[in-house]
Amino acid sequence: MFCLHLREDRRVPYAFISIQPLDAQALEELAEDERCGATVVFRGVVRNHDGGQLVAGIQYSAHPFAEDALADIAEGVAKRDQVHQVVVAHRVGDLEVGDDAFIAIVSAEHRAEAFSACLDIVEEIKTRVPIWKLQQFSNGSTSWSGLP
Repeated sequence: MFCLHLREDRRVPYAFISIQPLDAQALEELAEDERCGATVVFRGVVRNHDGGQLVAGIQYSAHPFAEDALADIAEGVAKRDQVHQVVVAHRVGDLEVGDDAFIAIVSAEHRAEAFSACLDIVEEIKTRVPIWKLQQFSNGSTSWSGLP
């Protein structure tokens, strides 16, 4: 189980970066809300290939302010009409193929709002949060991505 970094100073208390494995089911339970008729879950999973090469694993690293940037994005989405719960978590450290690297969960009154909000979180985090990945390929080579 991972450690939840409860951020009581934030509108979205569950937006965090963790070195521990992410538990999608536990995170989804945090997003449950009786006002909501839709919950959308995005799981970014380490895949076994990229650019025609076999991936052995990924090492994620983050800027010290990455968690604040992630929380700011989550809070912006949480302010939307009909969106009631947002949970966002990103891993750092060494991940293996099949591991969850990133989870975004949105609960809203209706599916359109939930899907739109979740997609926006994913796209914003990919472009605005300083998290970098070092892909390690099965042939021993490596490749960085997400660098400024």
